[in-house]
Amino acid sequence: MSINDRGKIKWTSMMMPEHTEMLNQLKVKQNRKKKPILDEQQLEENGFQLMMAHKDNLLINIKYYNNYDYHNTKGYINKINYQDQYITVVEKVGLEHELKINFNAILKVTIL
Repeated sequence: MSINDRGKIKWTSMMMPEHTEMLNQLKVKQNRKKKPILDEQQLEENGFQLMMAHKDNLLINIKYYNNYDYHNTKGYINKINYQDQYITVVEKVGLEHELKINFNAILKVTIL
């Protein structure tokens, strides 16, 4: 005699939509990543790399934290705004589409 167990599928029909939504929200919250705390040396290195890349118009890779996740972008620094503490990055020189990244969201800067 073979028992055909459907696992979770068997119980999902008995769950209320509110329960399913709450479980999905819980799963999203558990998968969130925490922003690491950078030490002074890493912050100084990031600032140095940003200034060099901006001065010499070099291609860079920036790893940054946004919406509870890590993101990478490649491009050229279009503008550094020290007053509002953000940079704008474009994929190619002359393009209008800019990505705005706050200083405190930047985790690592690498000149390519």
